[in-house]
Amino acid sequence: MEGPAKQTNYIINNKLNHTGTITLATERLVLRRFTIEDSEAVYNNWTSDSEVSKYMRWENHKNVQETISKVSDWVKRYADNNFYQWAITLIDSDEPIGAIGLFVVNESDMCGDFGYCISRKYWGRGITTEALREVLGLAFEMVGFNRIESYHSINNPASGKVMKNAGMKFEGLARQKYKSNVGFEDCNMYSVIREDFSK
Repeated sequence: MEGPAKQTNYIINNKLNHTGTITLATERLVLRRFTIEDSEAVYNNWTSDSEVSKYMRWENHKNVQETISKVSDWVKRYADNNFYQWAITLIDSDEPIGAIGLFVVNESDMCGDFGYCISRKYWGRGITTEALREVLGLAFEMVGFNRIESYHSINNPASGKVMKNAGMKFEGLARQKYKSNVGFEDCNMYSVIREDFSK
């Protein structure tokens, strides 16, 4: 299926053309908005798993009520067209198996960041890379970002593989960039700019 159509308003206006969390589709995936009805699957598939949250800033959820609260917050924030948070689902199933979000680092610099997590059952299948490439396509071709950057703990090289396979370039090491559930994390930095991105 085709990705987002190209738009050029951002070039003319020199500002981001926010779309909000619109549905995206790839060969294997549908990226859609979360609903409150997704909460149980979200909890069972990843938010309750301490291995998924190990290198995250958030702790694994101890009960489904924590997940309901988080998903409810996402659903409320869909009212803002600069909020981007997708449920990752397989094209033949509507059950969320992960999440991916896009964030504004600096509006005037047209710079963004992203974050993702996915059920352990689906690690190593290229699903997160496929989702990330689709989100990058929207970020550059529709919203008009000029640069997307992110980082991962050096203790979590699989996340770096996702970024590299999505077309991002390694930029260097940032010492103790953030604090995860393990402790302060040295991180590898990656980025991609609009002119270098090709879906």
